[in-house]
Amino acid sequence: MNFIFRLATISDTEAICALAEKTFRDTYTEFNTPENMEIHVAKNFSTEAILADLKNNQNQYFIIELETKIVAFAKLVKDHSTKGLANKKVVEIERFYVDKNLHGQQLGRKLMDFCTNWAKENNFEIIWLGVWENNQNAMQFYKKMGFEFLDKHVFVLGTEVQTDFTMKKDL
Repeated sequence: MNFIFRLATISDTEAICALAEKTFRDTYTEFNTPENMEIHVAKNFSTEAILADLKNNQNQYFIIELETKIVAFAKLVKDHSTKGLANKKVVEIERFYVDKNLHGQQLGRKLMDFCTNWAKENNFEIIWLGVWENNQNAMQFYKKMGFEFLDKHVFVLGTEVQTDFTMKKDL
C-alpha cells in the first residue's frame, strides 16, 4: 500500500470531519450516551470547527492518504501547555486518529514518528497528549512510542466530565 504523508490544507476539511467523526464514534460510542456523543461530534467535528482549526496558525494537521483518501490524521497545537510542563517549549497532540480498518498497518507508529520529527525540527522540547483513563489500547501504544505518564486533566464529553491522563515525551 502506498501511503502519502502530508500537511493538511483547507481543501481537506470535509474529509477530516468525516474521518474524525467515524473514528471517534468507532472508539467511544459504546462508553457514552448518544446525547453526549452528538454534542461532542457537533461541537468538534463540524465543517466550521475543523475549518477554523485549519486556519488557526497555532494548529498543525498532518494527514496520511491512501489512494487520495485520508485514512489517518494528527492535530498538533503549538505552545499549548499543561500542568507539569510550565516554562517548556511544548506541543500537544490534541487528536490522533487512524481509521480502524487500517489498524495493524503500522500507520499509528509512522504518524507518531512524523509528528515527533516535526516537533523536533521545530525546536519543541516536549510533545504531550491527553488520553482517556479507560482507553488501555491507546495508553499502551503511547507507552511503546516513548510517552510516560505526567498527570491528569478534565475532559468534557457533551455534558459528562471525564478524566484524561496526560502523557509526555521529551524530545
